[in-house]
Amino acid sequence: MKAFIVGLLDLLFPPICVGCNDRLVQGETLICTVCFNGFPETDSHTLIDNVTTNHFVGKASITYGFALYRLRKKSHLEQALCAMKYKNQPKIGYILGQRYGNILDKAPIMESIDAIAAVPLHPKRFKERGYNQSDFFAKGLSDVLDIPLYEGCIERIRYTPSQTTKNKSERITNLQGAFKARDPDLLRDKHILLVDDILTTGATLASCTNTLLGAGAGKVSIATIAIVES
Repeated sequence: MKAFIVGLLDLLFPPICVGCNDRLVQGETLICTVCFNGFPETDSHTLIDNVTTNHFVGKASITYGFALYRLRKKSHLEQALCAMKYKNQPKIGYILGQRYGNILDKAPIMESIDAIAAVPLHPKRFKERGYNQSDFFAKGLSDVLDIPLYEGCIERIRYTPSQTTKNKSERITNLQGAFKARDPDLLRDKHILLVDDILTTGATLASCTNTLLGAGAGKVSIATIAIVES
């Protein structure tokens, strides 16, 4: 009976891909195989000197930086990430975290990582959205890589206006004093992999990195789902 009801619901309300809007087939969840194979991956986890790492020169002292995808405007990837962030589909973050975890599993740069932490939302923003998509990405990575997830080790203590309309300088100023480490003893001398969804100017990640290092973390590396192509 359950299978019949599920089949009927799929017939009446067929599940569609959040990237291309085509109908999903059996075995696919949220993102179709065609989109997965078409999302433009980077190889930044194989290169110490790469566009992600270089993004933080002069902003924060990171050890490694890497991103799963290159984000292009009006792409299927952009549509999928918008659904993840704004349309109550946080599970997309978890799926992409698992996918990246399987890619990173054999990467030498991961051997020194002690823990994973996600860039936090301010409680007001969390209440508005109902979830933090970066938490889901971090959980997917943690589950596949078997690396501890330090939930809540850093918090956003100052509510800041949206960054989307601000230039690089304004974003940096907007985030000064926005974050606080909750448990410096937990962080002390650890190599933390700080994760977020999309890397644009890097102001938020730089501010979080400086907060973690200032609280005693030994090293901070950064991983994102995507980096915006300039």
